[in-house]
Amino acid sequence: MTALFLARRYLRASRKEAQVGVVALAAFLGLTLGVAALVVSLALLAGFQAHIRGRLLAETPHLTVTPKGRDSFEAKEALEARVRAVPGVAAVFPVARGRVWISVAGKTAPAEAVGREGPKGLILDLNQARPLGALAGDAATLVSSRTRLSPLGPVPIVLSTTIEELASPTTARRAPEAVLPLADARRLFALGDGGATGYEVFLSDPSSAAARAPEVAAALSGDVTVTTWEEANRSLVLALRLERIVLFVTVFLIVVVAGLNLAATSAVLAATRAEDAAILSVLGASPRTVAGVFLAAGAGVGVAGTGAGALLGTAAALVLERTGAIPLPAHLYSLTHVPFRVDPAELVAVVALSVLWSLLAASLPARTAARRSVAEALRG
Repeated sequence: MTALFLARRYLRASRKEAQVGVVALAAFLGLTLGVAALVVSLALLAGFQAHIRGRLLAETPHLTVTPKGRDSFEAKEALEARVRAVPGVAAVFPVARGRVWISVAGKTAPAEAVGREGPKGLILDLNQARPLGALAGDAATLVSSRTRLSPLGPVPIVLSTTIEELASPTTARRAPEAVLPLADARRLFALGDGGATGYEVFLSDPSSAAARAPEVAAALSGDVTVTTWEEANRSLVLALRLERIVLFVTVFLIVVVAGLNLAATSAVLAATRAEDAAILSVLGASPRTVAGVFLAAGAGVGVAGTGAGALLGTAAALVLERTGAIPLPAHLYSLTHVPFRVDPAELVAVVALSVLWSLLAASLPARTAARRSVAEALRG
C-alpha cells in the first residue's frame, strides 16, 4: 500500500516536473494508441475470418465419410441410418462422385462431378462454364468414365441434361465440381439404386467435428475414412491461423516500443527521486519496498494506457461495424462493408500481455534505483 501511495504522489507531482511528465505522457499515449491499433486490427481480421468460416461451413460438409479400400457403398449396408444415430449429427446426405466429360454446343471439357439430392438439372461452377461458353438453360451431354455392357461390347455411359444454373466459385481452395441430381449421378457412375461414393454429415455444432469423427468411424465399424471440414480445407484454415499470429506479433511491436518508454519513465523518476529513495531506506524501508515504488509508478502508467487503448479500440471497432463506415463492392466480396468483430478472449489476451510487458519494462529501472547506495544518493 505504501508503494502505491508514493507512486501515485510522484506521478501527480510529475505534472510540475517537465522531464518526468513528458516521458510519462509519451509512454501513456504510445500504449494507448498501440493497444487500440492492435484491438482494431484483430477485430478487422476476426470479422473477415468469421465471414470466411461461415462461407466454408455453408459450402463444406462438417464430416465426409468415404469407403476405405473400395470405390463405393451399397444400399444394403444402411450406413445412413447408422450415422444418424451418432449423437450430435443433424443431417446425413448420400453423394455420388466421379469424373465426366461435359459437352456443350460442340465444346468438351473434363470435370469433377457430384450427385446430390435437390438439384433438378446440372449446376456448373463458373470456372467450369467459362471454357465451354455455357449458359443457364443450355443443353449438355455428360459422358462418364464408367462403362456399361452392350451387344457391341463396353460403351461409355452417356446422360443428356440441361444446365440449371451457374454457381459462384466456392470459398474453399478445392477443384470446382459440377452438381447434378443424385439419381442421374448414380446412373452415370453405375452405382445402382441406393449406392453412394460417400456421405456428407452435418453436425449441430460444427466446432465438434474433430471429436465426432472417431465416433462416426466407430459406428461404421471403422472400415471408412472420416474427414472433417478443417482437414478438407487444411491449407486455407492454416493460412487463416498464420495470418492472425503474424498480424498480432507485428502490431504488438507498437506496444513493445511504447513499453520501452515506461522504462524511461521509471528511470527518470528514479533519478529525480533518488533522495526520496535514500530517505526511505534510512527510515527502514527495504530495497524491495523502494523498488516497488518506482515499479508501481511505471506499471501504473502502463495499466492506464492499456485500459484506455482497450476501450478506445473496442469502441472504434464497434462503431465501424455498426455504421458500416468502410464500404466494399458486394459483387466481389459478398459483403457490403468491412466487418469488425471483437473477440473477448483476444481482448483479454491483448490487455494481459500489454500489462505484463509494462511490468517487465518498468522492473529493471526500479531494481536499479533500489540498489543505489544511500550515501551516494544523499551526497548527490
